[in-house]
Amino acid sequence: MIQKSWKNNLSVTRYLMDICLLVGFILLCLPNITGILLHEWLSLLFIIPFVIHLLLHWDWIISLPKQLISNFKAFKGQARFNLLWDLIFYFAMLIVILSGFLISEAILPQFGIQLTIQPFWAEIHDVFSNLLMPMLGIHLAMHWKWIKSLSVKIFSKK
Repeated sequence: MIQKSWKNNLSVTRYLMDICLLVGFILLCLPNITGILLHEWLSLLFIIPFVIHLLLHWDWIISLPKQLISNFKAFKGQARFNLLWDLIFYFAMLIVILSGFLISEAILPQFGIQLTIQPFWAEIHDVFSNLLMPMLGIHLAMHWKWIKSLSVKIFSKK
């Protein structure tokens, strides 16, 4: 009984953190509305739920590649694509975060760090950040069964 309760709590925690992550992500996609200063500070804060998301899903992150390597033929195409897509999405997110720091107009100067903004990094940031929204849509679609079943479980009347 304790084991099941612990797993239910972990699932609800994952679910709630994922909602926070989604809301934060949407806010970050609106720098024209939030302004550069708020966009950069929210981006810096976004790293926290992003890391928490990875840690909360760490069991899946670790187990899937091991299973894929040990029993590649048993894996359906969807599971292989899911793993590859999440990996590409993760690296795209890292590129956006890194390039965002390299083109910082607000945060780094506040700390006395002056960088010459290179057009290359600004272009990389723009291209990859524009790719993240559709990539997130595909990521959510791939995990839709989990989202839907947990939503029903959490919001159903007991």
